[in-house]
Amino acid sequence: MQNVVEDEIISIQLSEKPEIRMGGNVYIPPVQSANVLFRFFTKIDYLKDVIRYKAMVPRYYEEMIAYLKLEECKKIAFPMCCFCDIHLNKLVSHMEFYGYYGIGLNKEWGINRGIQPIQYINPNSNLINDYRVVFSKALQANDNDRIIIDDYSNYLLTSLLFMKPLEGQMFRNGKYENRNFHDEKEWRYIPDISRTQTDLPLTIPLEYMNPKAYKAYSDGIVQCQDLWLKFEYENIKYLIVKDNNDRLELIKLIRDQIETTENEKLILISKILVFNELKGDW
Repeated sequence: MQNVVEDEIISIQLSEKPEIRMGGNVYIPPVQSANVLFRFFTKIDYLKDVIRYKAMVPRYYEEMIAYLKLEECKKIAFPMCCFCDIHLNKLVSHMEFYGYYGIGLNKEWGINRGIQPIQYINPNSNLINDYRVVFSKALQANDNDRIIIDDYSNYLLTSLLFMKPLEGQMFRNGKYENRNFHDEKEWRYIPDISRTQTDLPLTIPLEYMNPKAYKAYSDGIVQCQDLWLKFEYENIKYLIVKDNNDRLELIKLIRDQIETTENEKLILISKILVFNELKGDW
């Protein structure tokens, strides 16, 4: 009888979905979405820097907010690191647009670091209509109302930084391109500039919004490591390169320049995937 009871208990435990403890909370691994956050680059040198420094440096990017229909503001620029929550076998079109060099990090790590899935907005929804009204009032508030409305303004701005329309225009490589943003399943990291000793702004003033300014402000973040998004090698699940020559180059970097144990170097090398070899199977 005792053996039967034990077998039943074991059977129940195996059928339940595993849960991982995370910062006092329960992390439930996803089923429909990927359990990894990918970030892609256009050059292998960018990926090598990420591996070498165990960090990603946020950069200032321009976001179009014309969907809000605000007369005062049509676009905004602020620092971020963007990731996608897409399964490996559906990454081809995403990589063809953003680059063939990528790093995939455990989603549990991303949640612990405060990386947030963005909210995709239907421009025809009641949600955006209400947001537009309140945001406009915050922009037009006079000095007498400023003390009362500041907290609300901070919330509205933070919400805006994690908001995107279902589709729209994206500024990339010096031009605007039409994109279906919802396909990207984006997660976003925005550094907390308010808690760091720096003169860098959270959002770039409208009169300075141009590609040269974006680069200059981004270079400022390079000099401020407190704003970097850091990780450990154990958080890496995948390293993706375009072809076999890139793989050899990455192996050489890991062997010769990475300061860690030999075992961890071997584990890192084992996580390298080659896009040209995999895409036929995807």
